Amino acid sequence: MSIFSKNLNFRERHKIQIISNSVALPQEPYIEFITSSCCCCGTILQHPINICKFRCSVCYVTVVLKGITPNREPTGPFKLDEIKSLIAFCNEHYLELDKSEKHIKKHHVFYPVEEYIASRLMSIFPLNSSFETKNPNKIMNYEEVEEFYRLLMELPTKKPFHTFLLASNELLKRPQVSLASLSSGESKQKRLRAYRWILIILEVPSFKQTLANVEAKCNTPQFRAISYEVLKKVIGYLSCLDIPTAKELVHYLKHLGNEAFVSKIELINMYITFHFTRILHNLGKNLSHAIMSPQIEDFQSSQKLNPALANGTRRINRANMNSFFTGFVKPITSGGAKETLNADFKFKPEEYSDDWHIKTGAKFLLLFYVVNQAVYKCPCSTFYNTMLDFVDYKKDFEIWQKSSTKSIDQDKENNNMSLVANSGPFTICQCPFLFSLGMKISILEYETRRLMEYSAEQAFLKALDRKQVVDVYLKIRIRRNFVTQDSLLGIQAQQKDLKKSLRIEFVNEPGIDAGGLRKEWFLLLTRDLFNPNNGLFVYVAQSRLSWFSITSSMNPELLQGQNNSLELYYLFGLVLGLAIYNSTILDLKFPRALYKKLCGENLSVNDFLELYPETGGNLLKMLEYDGDDFEDLFCLTFETSFSDCLNENVVHYQELCENGRNRPVTQHNKHEFFKLWMDFYLNKSIEASFESFKCGFFHVIEGNTFQLFGSEEVEQLVCGSNEQNLDVDMLRSVTKYQGGFEDTTPVVNWFWEILQEFDYSKQRKLLQFVTGSDRVPATGVTTIPFRISKLKSGADRLPISHTCFNEICLYEYETKEMLREKILIAIEESEGYGFR
Repeated sequence: MSIFSKNLNFRERHKIQIISNSVALPQEPYIEFITSSCCCCGTILQHPINICKFRCSVCYVTVVLKGITPNREPTGPFKLDEIKSLIAFCNEHYLELDKSEKHIKKHHVFYPVEEYIASRLMSIFPLNSSFETKNPNKIMNYEEVEEFYRLLMELPTKKPFHTFLLASNELLKRPQVSLASLSSGESKQKRLRAYRWILIILEVPSFKQTLANVEAKCNTPQFRAISYEVLKKVIGYLSCLDIPTAKELVHYLKHLGNEAFVSKIELINMYITFHFTRILHNLGKNLSHAIMSPQIEDFQSSQKLNPALANGTRRINRANMNSFFTGFVKPITSGGAKETLNADFKFKPEEYSDDWHIKTGAKFLLLFYVVNQAVYKCPCSTFYNTMLDFVDYKKDFEIWQKSSTKSIDQDKENNNMSLVANSGPFTICQCPFLFSLGMKISILEYETRRLMEYSAEQAFLKALDRKQVVDVYLKIRIRRNFVTQDSLLGIQAQQKDLKKSLRIEFVNEPGIDAGGLRKEWFLLLTRDLFNPNNGLFVYVAQSRLSWFSITSSMNPELLQGQNNSLELYYLFGLVLGLAIYNSTILDLKFPRALYKKLCGENLSVNDFLELYPETGGNLLKMLEYDGDDFEDLFCLTFETSFSDCLNENVVHYQELCENGRNRPVTQHNKHEFFKLWMDFYLNKSIEASFESFKCGFFHVIEGNTFQLFGSEEVEQLVCGSNEQNLDVDMLRSVTKYQGGFEDTTPVVNWFWEILQEFDYSKQRKLLQFVTGSDRVPATGVTTIPFRISKLKSGADRLPISHTCFNEICLYEYETKEMLREKILIAIEESEGYGFR
């Protein structure tokens, strides 16, 4: 007992010695905690430092921290010959059965196959060492793996395949070994070997059927439930690879066939779409039409498959439930869903930012995007997930803007690859390749509009403060005979106003710029900048593309006239940025390499071949030649020559390395020669001019919005769609009529018939006449607000266009031929806001 004196005041009690006759209780030892990330969902979890394993509280996978001996001795690997022999043996007995017995005894007859599979899936090692290949560019023998799954799925009983899925799920849930330790024990080039078994499981052909609810024998509720469990863990594991292992996987994916590559992209996108439909399932949004989605109720009852509604917010309307999750067809491509969500519906970031399924799916798909950037295998639109068109992109973008973590880091040492961070909220903008081009343009327009409004507001406040008039627009006055000079002077005088909305005024012309004058200015200025007399750009005959002039870049003072060439390159960069900023399409013919360099993407041999196909082809033939007479045959040194852009008779010589003219190209250094040659023509020779151009471009296009676009998309943004035909029927379907015209009016019918009969060059000229641009927008012809208006008497006159409003005005011509004649004169001989 402790004894206190009652006479002591409160302040003196600290002097009292406490005497106790009770035994002190033993104190618990201090336990040190550390954090580790889950190998499946990537969640950061805290655990005692001395434990060997722990179970993730999010995905329920056992994370092994230290090596653990498997419960049983592993058997040998799967061997295709053994499986075929075993199936043949079982088939003999099966065929001997009567029809009435086959259904009853088929499971028993093929039990040896089931046992064979189960015995080899007691640990990861047998499967991990199966289906080996000697091809250094393949992680497995894909033909044998495909044959293995085909044999299992074609059996009269599906129990062996079901056993394979069950055992695979058990291995994924409790791997019994530390995969990180196994991979770190391998050499840098073989870290991925520890994950071969997971990549073999990824090849299961029924995964798409699981997500798409396709009717098949291997797609019953039981199969769908276990297939889903397996797939989500496979995607989780492969999305959480460390950077060196992920790079190794990227290497193998580069050598995967295009069809198989696209198939994997579709599978992962279906998985992401599946989980967005689950969000809808939990939200209970009242839908006017049911979107085609997975039938979740058909899965076995599982709390993880059908989680309880969080806090009861935005609860589901049970009457719409059954109709909502029916008949899922293909959610990843346009047209895949027969019905659509309400236009006002938006997924809120808080509804998907903590969903580890969506996060890991996006991270895994990032690896495929990195591969496609390095080796073109499919259009960037293959990665688009149209379900994400319903994401609240404004909030998603704002969260991403505030976050310091970006998923795509322009770090060449890491092959432009930096995986999404495990901590912090996940946003779709971290993986922008999932957004369709239309959504990215919406984000760009949102940010642009906000900046324009801010600039106009600041100009207005300054005007009030200084008591003087300040224009809320960026206005440039242009003389048609001095387009370049006036443009450069106008922009230089208003450097701080580039974020304002652009307005163009042509001197001594009565046009008011509502968009049309701006389009024409861009057209005239780019045409002037590309004039061969300026020496800024050269026309590469072998590819019919334009590129930076080497002469002007390396010797900017040689350019004739008062303007330094670097200033004009800077102007061209500004023009390109202003065109994007003001949603204007330009008629440019540059190789993809230009847009790759703007986006910070690495250039490849294919980029050089696009610009210089003949030269590149000859260099590749040189690399392939392995004869002993190499030096005598080619007689090359580390030196190149090029013609002067202003005088073809003048030839310039340039060493590719120090003392290059005296260094011969041999069998041993020919690859170095090729790399230096490519680097010179794509980078070093145009370094000064490109940097000036880039500086002008990013003076206008600031902020993070540009990071959302890939090079292929930037090209479409600048130049419009690269389709070589105009879909007249689609354009007609979105056209509006005014002044008494209707779609069935004879003159209107004749107009569409004439447009349909025109070749593509004339169709482009008509587009130029009506819209101010001869290119279709990147988002398609249906996004052109096309109008046809009726004019009163004057059938002998030419049609009139209002490019500001994409409008063509027609008189009531008497015949179709008369209309054709007037249209041809209008599109062939008109220019500006008058006729010459």
